[in-house]
Amino acid sequence: MKIFKPFEVIREELEKAEECSRELLNSNVRFVLSAGGYILDSGGKRVRPGLTIISGKLVGAPLEKLIPVATVMEYMHTATLLHDDIVDGAKLRRGKPSANEVFGNDVAVLAGDYMFAKAIYVLAIYGGDEVLKVAAKTVQDMAEGELLQLEKIGNVNLTEDEYFDVIYRKTASLLSACCEIGGIVGKAEKEERNALRDYGKFIGYAFQLIDDAFDYISNEKTIGKPAGNDIREGKVTYPLLSALKKATKIEKEEISKVLSTVEPTREQIEFVRQFAIEKGGVEETIKLARNYIERAKEILKIFPESSLRRALFEIADFIVERTY
Repeated sequence: MKIFKPFEVIREELEKAEECSRELLNSNVRFVLSAGGYILDSGGKRVRPGLTIISGKLVGAPLEKLIPVATVMEYMHTATLLHDDIVDGAKLRRGKPSANEVFGNDVAVLAGDYMFAKAIYVLAIYGGDEVLKVAAKTVQDMAEGELLQLEKIGNVNLTEDEYFDVIYRKTASLLSACCEIGGIVGKAEKEERNALRDYGKFIGYAFQLIDDAFDYISNEKTIGKPAGNDIREGKVTYPLLSALKKATKIEKEEISKVLSTVEPTREQIEFVRQFAIEKGGVEETIKLARNYIERAKEILKIFPESSLRRALFEIADFIVERTY
């Protein structure tokens, strides 16, 4: 198993979580195994279980509870990927055909439902009431985030507060939950639990900001999906949101027209992309992501220096240094 460098410190635990993942995906329904297994096997750094394990170990969580809990945090993530690709009509995921493209929308959505249900069941057994409350609220947040984003499609008057509400629910809530849940399993003190929760939230914000920037400056080969996809789907993300502050009335109207077009042309997408870049939107997005990373690292200083704390610092740094 190839290990994401910051996770070397928990290699043994992460390998156990990988074994646990296969054991839990034991449905006798073939489609669950094939669709769920397909996306679990499609790569990824196992960031969610890794964060859960490190956060739990930081406060002395027992491994017999921590491993299964961490394992199903990846199930929750996998379920959202299955559902998101259907909503977005995505044909690619991490550079290969998406599960909905391979198995069809009906199988993909039901496999996603199964993985959510399995996660909640395992969390109830190994995590208890407090873990279950955090996880259930997170599932609610993620669903609301997707619906909220759909509601805001094409809206050039989107505010920063509305944007951050969407990305908290869509992305940051799950990373935050992983860290907080690790802390709960380890019976963390209130201050420790809050610090882990906020660390997850801040790196979640940074992760999504960098993703949004990549949509303006990367290509399909590096990010595994078509560049300009957010523009094509009418989404106002931070690079454009920031740039729109400097837009003239005519520019704003033109951009609104592109975002409201069902199938914008390549030229229209390129116009919006170049506008955001030239007005400094991408630069501002990356700068803000770096700011959140510094806040995330600062909040962890309540914990003593250790290899586990250093690993969380490395994960935070990777988020803004990655090129994909």
